Amino acid sequence: MPKIVVLGLEGLSPQLVKQWLDKLPNLKEMQQVGLWGEIESTVPPIAPPAWTCVQSGRNPGAYGFWNYSYRDDFSYSEPKLVNSRVRDERVDCLYKILPKMGQKVATINIPVSWPPPQIPGGYCITDSMTPSLAHGFTWPESLKDEVYNLVGEYILEATEASVNYRLMDKDRVLKRIYDMDTQRFTLLKHFIHEKKCDYIFTVIMGSERIPRLFYRYFDQRHRRYEPDPRYKNAVLDYYIWIDKNIGEIREILGSDTILFVLSNYSVQRLDGRINLNEWLIQEGYMTLYDYPSQPTELKDLGVDWSRTKVWATGYTGQIYLNLKGREAQGVVDPDDYDELLDELADKIWSIPDEDGKALNTQIFKRDDIHYGSYTEYGPDLFVSFDEYHWNASEMVGYGHGKVHSFDTAKGSDDGSHGLSGYFCIAGLGVPAKGEFKVSLLNSAPTILDVLGLEIPEDMESPSILEMAKGKEEAKYPSKGEKAVRSRLDLLGY
Repeated sequence: MPKIVVLGLEGLSPQLVKQWLDKLPNLKEMQQVGLWGEIESTVPPIAPPAWTCVQSGRNPGAYGFWNYSYRDDFSYSEPKLVNSRVRDERVDCLYKILPKMGQKVATINIPVSWPPPQIPGGYCITDSMTPSLAHGFTWPESLKDEVYNLVGEYILEATEASVNYRLMDKDRVLKRIYDMDTQRFTLLKHFIHEKKCDYIFTVIMGSERIPRLFYRYFDQRHRRYEPDPRYKNAVLDYYIWIDKNIGEIREILGSDTILFVLSNYSVQRLDGRINLNEWLIQEGYMTLYDYPSQPTELKDLGVDWSRTKVWATGYTGQIYLNLKGREAQGVVDPDDYDELLDELADKIWSIPDEDGKALNTQIFKRDDIHYGSYTEYGPDLFVSFDEYHWNASEMVGYGHGKVHSFDTAKGSDDGSHGLSGYFCIAGLGVPAKGEFKVSLLNSAPTILDVLGLEIPEDMESPSILEMAKGKEEAKYPSKGEKAVRSRLDLLGY
């Protein structure tokens, strides 16, 4: 019977893989014998919705979170943290589907895996959202002893001793990221050797963390470029290290096991941030009782909701309308909903960078790109400033009402999340068809296809293997087809 190992590489960039391919012999060989290319992420490209999309074949409207937090009512914020229980109540992921089909499953470090799902006959090691090791980070609980015996004390995140990884000494955090990811690869290899699972899914985080910290040292276009010889090759060296581990994994896989490498988005150069709530205040869409004396998050702002039409959350351009009959103090008439969204879009498209240069901004209406039971709780508008080379910020209080800034309350980032990740799949039965453009929505159907199992009707896109055979007729629900195809058109696919 066929098996599959899925290696998730958070933020791995298809552009950097292409640029450095001659230094990545194992990925290069996989590309030559399999399928590879760009894989379109979710809007916005953030870990919880993106990895849930990979595991469920469903868009974020089906599970109702677009960030690490969410709302399940019409609060003036996104007050609740995403967790595995919420996800499991709303959508079926592969770790729930496959055991019912007789498959043995293991997951390691997949975002939104705490509390650890109780996988029948399977295994789970949780992710960085776990409060601490003392809160339980494995299923079954006894698996933790096996983890400690293999890797010592388990590293949940690059952050150390309550110091955010962005603020740590560069050499120290670099070592910690390698140590963390070495543990993940050690565990993955152990599960391949010892657990005899049909489906193993591991997510590696250094491919996101290292570019966030070291992008400025190799990209001369970065606004904070530093020609520091100590860190010039930090990102390249990490990609080479990842490739070496891919080679080691391929060597120990049986001939019946397919390797599926994918990232959920790319980490790319960050050029700056647009302070969206600051801009909304200046444009008269948001009113405060008092302007803060320092940069302040939405939840701590004194917003006069009775005179506020629009607000923004997060760092990826998520905009809500204060709608009558929906929000508690709604002021926007539902009949004016689309007109106001169009008005906002026209104005947001004209926001330039801090030097007055035009940005290549993309704007998505929620109902054009998402559908499902929880869509109504999501942002009404999504904004990608300059294809996410500029992030958004909900913060208000930058000196003299600045619309442009760079750092956040958490510190400096060198990179932002781009809309396309990377994928490559190779092994017995995978045709050597070369480069494709696909979506994260294709991932779960592909895994089921590899395992020779039936694809549920509610999955929204076809298997990549079917696409490669020229059978691209997707089993879309009618609303899903409209949403997905509208999204692809907007993105130029």
